[in-house]
Amino acid sequence: MADDTQVRVGVEGAFYVAPVGTTAPTDPYSSWGAGWVDLGNVSEDGLTESLNENRQDFKAWGRNGPVRSQVTDRDATFKITFMETNAWTLALYYGVDIADMTSSGTGSTQFLAFEEPQSNEPMSYAIGMDVIDDDKPLRIVVARAQVTAKGDRVYKSDSNQAFELTFSYLTAANGTSAVQRMYGLVPLPS
Repeated sequence: MADDTQVRVGVEGAFYVAPVGTTAPTDPYSSWGAGWVDLGNVSEDGLTESLNENRQDFKAWGRNGPVRSQVTDRDATFKITFMETNAWTLALYYGVDIADMTSSGTGSTQFLAFEEPQSNEPMSYAIGMDVIDDDKPLRIVVARAQVTAKGDRVYKSDSNQAFELTFSYLTAANGTSAVQRMYGLVPLPS
């Protein structure tokens, strides 16, 4: 039977980043703990999750269709555009460690400075995403992820200087699941 209360939209949300290994909430209702940084306003496009699978089909001699299909590769990406310019969005976009940034000056003469790294070594982070539809939260926690695609930065008067980033998950360091999803108010069938 249809249940109209389970038709959900992504009304609002938030995106968090933390060092790999930072303890994440274990339910979709708790606050994010120490070490998690909210990256601020996100564009109205929200969050886009893409789940990709490659399969190998096995066909028997003399048969038209496969007798077995096996998943050989699976990955998920999360694409989001951050609207705020802050140390974290700059670090993620330019691949710079926060520890390698300097802040100088005070008040109206304060500025942040950094050099783009000469190493191509990618940086890994834990990421967390909340998608909220009234009292029905969705929380996604990725134990280890890297930025794998970056959109163009546009500098003009009718456009926000946004940071479009795509994150791809990596295998969790301790062998546990790389991605955990928690859906509020979704009961198991009885």
